Amino acid sequence: MPGAESGEPYRFVVDESSFDFRGLTEDRLTDLLNDFSDALTELREQHGIAVSPWWSETECADGVELYEILYGGAEPRAGRDARLRMAGLMDRCPSWDTELPGLPDQVEIAGVVQELAWSVGYALWQGVRGHNVGCLVFPAVGRRGWHPVTGGETGADVYFIAETSALAGFWRELFVRENVPEGDFFARAAAAFPGLVFAESLTFRKFDGSYQDLRDWVVNVLAVVHDHFTDALAAHPGNTRAVQQLLGSHGITLSPESVKTRSKTKIMKQRDVKHEGEIYRCEWHAKQHPARNRVHFSLPAPRLGQRILVGIFVDHLDTE
Repeated sequence: MPGAESGEPYRFVVDESSFDFRGLTEDRLTDLLNDFSDALTELREQHGIAVSPWWSETECADGVELYEILYGGAEPRAGRDARLRMAGLMDRCPSWDTELPGLPDQVEIAGVVQELAWSVGYALWQGVRGHNVGCLVFPAVGRRGWHPVTGGETGADVYFIAETSALAGFWRELFVRENVPEGDFFARAAAAFPGLVFAESLTFRKFDGSYQDLRDWVVNVLAVVHDHFTDALAAHPGNTRAVQQLLGSHGITLSPESVKTRSKTKIMKQRDVKHEGEIYRCEWHAKQHPARNRVHFSLPAPRLGQRILVGIFVDHLDTE
C-alpha cells in the first residue's frame, strides 16, 4: 500500500474542508456519511489514504466542529451507526507529514479561497513536485475532477473525487502529467483500466517506434476498448461494421481479422495468447497506421469475469 511505510508519498487524502453539513436533514446527512464511508473504505483497501491530524476540528456547521457531530451527536444530527462508522474509519487513517517545508496555510480552489484546507495544501505541495494526489471530498460538495489550486506563490491542478468510479480518470491522466516511464506502465494501466487484463508477455518493444512516441496512443486505445467495446458488442450483436463505426467515433480504428485471414489456421494461431495457463484468442485489434502497430485484444471473457484480455502489442502479425 503506498504511503509512508513504502517510502512513496500518499496518493489520496481526505479533503476535510469539504465537510459542510449546513442545511442537511438528518436522513440526508446519514446517507451522505454512508456514501463517504463507502468511498473511504475502498480507497483505504486499494490504494491507501491519509488525513490531516486536525481533521476532527473542521467546522462543518456554524460554530460546530466535526468531532461534536460524529462523536457527540450535535446538530445537524445524523444516524448513530453512520456517524460512528465514519469516525472509526477516519481514526484508522494515517496522517500525512505536517513537517514538509513550505506547506501552504491557505489555498484557493479554482480561484475561491478555501479556509483550513490542510489536506488540499498537502496535495498541492506534492503536485508541484510531480506527485499528483487525489482529494476525497464529502459528496454534498460539488467539486469533482481536476481544479487549479494555488497556495502562496505556487499552483498546480488537483484531482477531487467523491465516488471511486472516478478513480480511473485520475490514473489515466497521470500517464501524461507524470510522464509515466515504460517500466511503470502496466502497473498504472491496471488501476486506470480495471476492466482489462494485461498479458504477461506484453511489451512496447514489439511496436515499430519508441515507447514515448506510442504511449499516448496506446492509452487512448485502452480507454476506448475499456469504456465502449463491451457495450458496442451488446448493442450490435453480430454486426462487426456497426461495432467498428461506434468505436471509430471515439477516435480509434479497429477491426477483427478478415474472413481470408481467419481461414488460415496457422496464421490465426499468432493471435492466441496464453494467460495464467489458459489460451485466449485476441483477434480484434486497434491500428495506429494501416501498415504498422497493432493492439490485439480478446472478446469479454467469462473466465476473466467478463473482462477483456489485452494480449499483443506488435508491429504487424501475418495475414497471408
